Amino acid sequence: MNVMAKILVTDGMAIEGLDLLKQAGHTVDNKKVTADELLKIIGDYEGLVVRSATQVTDAVLTAGSPTLKVVGRAGVGVDNIDLPAATSHGVIAMNAPLGNIVSAAEHTLGMIFAVARMIPQAHAKLTKGEWDKKSFVGIELDGKILGIVGLGKIGKHVAQVLQAAGMTVIAYDPFLSPEVAKDLRIESVTVDQLLARADFVTVHTPLTEQTRNLINTERLKTMKKTARIVNVARGGIVDEPALAAALKAGIIAGAAIDVFAEEPIPAGHPLQGLANCIVTPHLGASTEEAQVKVSVDIANQFNAYFATGKIINAVNVQLRIDPAIDGYLAAAEALGAAVVQTLDEPLKGLEVTAKGALAKYDTKPLAVAALKGALAKISDQVVNFVTVNQIAKDRGITITSSSQEVADGADQLMVTAITASGRHVIAGALVANQLRVLRYNDFPIDLPIGGHLLVMEYPDRPGMVGKYGTILGANRINIARMEVSRIDGRGDALVILTLDDPIPAAVFDEIKTLVKPNKAYKVSLSASK
Repeated sequence: MNVMAKILVTDGMAIEGLDLLKQAGHTVDNKKVTADELLKIIGDYEGLVVRSATQVTDAVLTAGSPTLKVVGRAGVGVDNIDLPAATSHGVIAMNAPLGNIVSAAEHTLGMIFAVARMIPQAHAKLTKGEWDKKSFVGIELDGKILGIVGLGKIGKHVAQVLQAAGMTVIAYDPFLSPEVAKDLRIESVTVDQLLARADFVTVHTPLTEQTRNLINTERLKTMKKTARIVNVARGGIVDEPALAAALKAGIIAGAAIDVFAEEPIPAGHPLQGLANCIVTPHLGASTEEAQVKVSVDIANQFNAYFATGKIINAVNVQLRIDPAIDGYLAAAEALGAAVVQTLDEPLKGLEVTAKGALAKYDTKPLAVAALKGALAKISDQVVNFVTVNQIAKDRGITITSSSQEVADGADQLMVTAITASGRHVIAGALVANQLRVLRYNDFPIDLPIGGHLLVMEYPDRPGMVGKYGTILGANRINIARMEVSRIDGRGDALVILTLDDPIPAAVFDEIKTLVKPNKAYKVSLSASK
């Protein structure tokens, strides 16, 4: 390939990254442009490097076609890139997902030390000329319990540093294997156990329907009055009004928050001006080193692509798969995402079995797609087809694929999640290019899958549908589809509801209280933030 490309950098880039691009022989224009100017000139470039300011819209991608080949985000988030439009125009969208790990971890550490010793508050008072030691008696970290919610790369880094500082680390990560936890000298606990025991709680999990307002009014009340909360992950995981109320009432001792549900925060935000709350404007990745790392990473990725065609950290590129079963790649991803959200314990392995005509093809890409779907729901890292295997390895999760001949030759894809207590199965098939789930554990079903699901198992008895149907209706949540399955006509029933909107936690709890199911899960197959 070895293309000498013309590359536009619109939001700035560290000199180290710019030099790498130029040394590879590319022409690099590093300049700020308006949205209108970008539309006029983008058709002259094969590559575009952005950070968060430039909006790479469908109009930009259309104007760049067919010259524009790759867009790179010098950072993690790609919210400012229209990924479906990029894919439709054949433009590769890359990011640099690993460059800010240390910076985010170190900002977390700084916030923990700061909230323990009230450093910003003491500084602010002394700059006003007030020498006040009595108001700022802090606590030591040594001997305290650190609770980490989400044990990805950032959480592990924080754990290692604070273990060295004398802290005992416990962690809530539903998909952390016991083997990995043991190696890290970390005790795996439930989220409620963590909140009740920890002196410091730090959050390192993606924002999903399952983690939104994970730390809320009820859970704050279970914490020690001396506890402190730190969030340098995603706004919305900690309920901000509830946290403000808890801080004012002395339910917990302090907080340090770097990320918010709305950014920039609006005037009068409830966490502003609280004496026991430290706030920073989303500085987790704001270090010189992180900016250099992401710039170098994206430059190396561009150089590899234009030199050899190698695609690294692409967020919109699927695996190479036989066109005959191309549709099953997305199906496998959806099945993996669905089954992992119905587990009550850590995922240890994933098995993908192809039946019927599917058995004639290489099933490894389907297994990777299922794993990608599962990990995207449980990992705080950017999960794509490049990083998925390494993330699984780090978590101690195995992956296998196989093929199975069946007498009737019907195509079917079965995804089996393996946990310490057993196997959890979901199977489906494409019917008229639509994925239909045909089995969930031992229950036979036939349901198109997508959007937001409510999955429940409960003792079969009259009137149950009316109970949860009434609650959903009262909360204006529409049931799009419904499937009820029984194995032998008696005993437990499985119900799966496809809903137009996600179920709020309070409504979910109300349904569980009334129905008293053996098992109940909220499953979201919409894109995570």
